[in-house]
Amino acid sequence: MDAIVTGEALTPEAPAAEAEIERKMIRTWRFGLDAARLKALEQNPLFGPPVRAKRLQERYLDSADFALARAGVTLSWRKAGRGARLSLLHDGVRLEAAQTGEAPDLSAFGPAWQASLTTLLQDAPLHEMAFGTLRQTTRAFAGATLCFEAGQLGAEGQKIALAEVELSGPATALADAALALAGEAALTLQPEFPGPRAVRLAGGPMLKPQKAAGALEGAPCLDEAVHDIVQSCLNQFRANWAVFAHGDQVGAVHQMRVAMRRLRSALGLFNRALPCAEFLLLREEAKRLANAMGEARNWDVFIAMLRDGPANAFPRERGFAALEAQCQSHRAAGYEAVRALLDDPATTRFIIAAEAFIARRGWRGGLPVEVLAQLAAPASDFGAICLQRLHRKVRKRGRNLAALPAHDRHLVRIELKKLRYAAEFFGGLYAQKGKVRSFNRAAAALQEELGKLNDMATAEGLAARLQGGTPEALRALGIVLGWTAHAALGEPRALNAAWAEFKTTKLFV
Repeated sequence: MDAIVTGEALTPEAPAAEAEIERKMIRTWRFGLDAARLKALEQNPLFGPPVRAKRLQERYLDSADFALARAGVTLSWRKAGRGARLSLLHDGVRLEAAQTGEAPDLSAFGPAWQASLTTLLQDAPLHEMAFGTLRQTTRAFAGATLCFEAGQLGAEGQKIALAEVELSGPATALADAALALAGEAALTLQPEFPGPRAVRLAGGPMLKPQKAAGALEGAPCLDEAVHDIVQSCLNQFRANWAVFAHGDQVGAVHQMRVAMRRLRSALGLFNRALPCAEFLLLREEAKRLANAMGEARNWDVFIAMLRDGPANAFPRERGFAALEAQCQSHRAAGYEAVRALLDDPATTRFIIAAEAFIARRGWRGGLPVEVLAQLAAPASDFGAICLQRLHRKVRKRGRNLAALPAHDRHLVRIELKKLRYAAEFFGGLYAQKGKVRSFNRAAAALQEELGKLNDMATAEGLAARLQGGTPEALRALGIVLGWTAHAALGEPRALNAAWAEFKTTKLFV
């Protein structure tokens, strides 16, 4: 998979063309497993003959304040046998350059990259922050290359075992090879490279939740838009998979659910114009994943509401502590369900299958000639049709919004989310950027008000699952039930104001 970036991006010019600099876009899949399974997989006769194993020593370098790690950069000194190479990993690009001395020479990457790294470091010296000791064996498989890695990462007196297999190769073959491998060995995705994990052992920065990438730009055709939008949703899910394992779990769960909802919405849009069975299959699986993470997210929102709402309003009520303890127990069960979901090889197979589908442009198969021709049309034309249809639907469903029953308001919220996602997908294709921003702000404000009502309706159900126990807890539970019931009714003035702003803000197409 592509490298995951959590800080500001480097924007150097293309590196110098010297022969000793190896530059490549990283398209890989990494899978984690235990040492015994790794050894068995390595000896599987399904793969080609092994290349002689090599011992790799890695020193991960950074400034004392982790300036590189904070910018999403991993710098390592690699030594195998008598040769040494300096390796840089950033934003889906890996640079490697031969080294002759005993100290890292950043100029080996070319002047542009050297300048960017120097700016990040601000003349601070590089230190060895962590290390890796690995045994690597490579095998051929289905037009791709398998690299088996076993060893350990260490820093600050801590060590963790590493047993992983990395699959790399041309994009056209990689996803299908990964799908075959995951099916053969029931593997689970390892969403992050070893370097960042090693640096975190030394006290490096934790990963931060990743929002969706930017909208489409330029003038792509519909075929390109389908690929790029679906890929963006998958990238968001995978990036936050790593965050869940090594960072802000609350934010990661939220963003993974957003990624799956965006994916469902995109696939629904595309299937209307390009009927494809795989769109529907992937859409159902995305729904399953989002729903499986719903319990964890709901309790996160409920606990925040409890602290900021009734517990804050009634600070002398001693029963809130017992109620929150019950909430935390429910939340823990929800997070265990998320871990089980991510550890399930079926989740890995889904992500790989989706990548394989878009790599081969699977939506092209079986379409009539007249429909195929639409793929070459500008994506902006398709986006305009989708946005206008969804906009009309929201305005129609939202009449007398504040007076609608809760169920009908919820339906408005669902259609509004589809409209917002479509605006995010296609908004960058239209010239009037100010109108795009104004519309998105108005839609976001309305969605926030509807979201508050939905959260309170959900909270009502969660509160009913709590048990009072002591008289203090029973009293606190009564306050919570009253609070959520009242809040679920909503504030008509705020909702009406958001609706009025939305109605008067013109669509940008």
